[in-house]
Amino acid sequence: MAILQNGPNGPITGKFGSVSAYILNGQNIVRGPKRKRTSPPSEAELLNRKKQKVAGRFAGDNSAIFDFGYQSLAEKGSRIGAFQLAQRHIFKEAMEMDPDNNPFVNPEKLLVFAGQLVPLTNCQINLHGDVIKLKWAPNAQYEDSIYKINLALIGLYGESHLRTSIAEVRQGACSLQFNGISRKNCDYHAYVGIWDTLRDNFSNSIYCGVI
Repeated sequence: MAILQNGPNGPITGKFGSVSAYILNGQNIVRGPKRKRTSPPSEAELLNRKKQKVAGRFAGDNSAIFDFGYQSLAEKGSRIGAFQLAQRHIFKEAMEMDPDNNPFVNPEKLLVFAGQLVPLTNCQINLHGDVIKLKWAPNAQYEDSIYKINLALIGLYGESHLRTSIAEVRQGACSLQFNGISRKNCDYHAYVGIWDTLRDNFSNSIYCGVI
């Protein structure tokens, strides 16, 4: 049974006849019945499914970080949100194949934050006990205090962490107390990006290596 909401001009949800209707990201979607496929999937289709599965799982494991890091590229009212943009990037630009022809996410190609600001350069990261030390090349266009540094630590097979506004870009260096990281049970791939905290703009992240 379908339900017509809010009068004759309102959205329709449910099943009527051979079609179904539902709401997706604020839009009323109507779909016909699925047709059974008679031919087996090709090798290219099977590989594409593998890639989609890897990209979906990786994006899902880090969804909170990607929702934050891609928010400046997500258009309001669009069906494609920050998470979907990140998932698309992972699938198209960060995926590679191992010697056994299995897809994996290459951390060096991954963008954890994405935006239009000019990224940092020459960023170095070191771990000293429970203190993370960062150093980067200052940029004259980021002299205002609104420009902050964001740090993401991505564990490919474990937990990940996000730290925002850990320093002003103009500082050129900072130390971050991170209790318990010296007892980490996996390697973390480190990513740093710039955040314009006034206008909510971001730069693309840069890869700083493993700690």
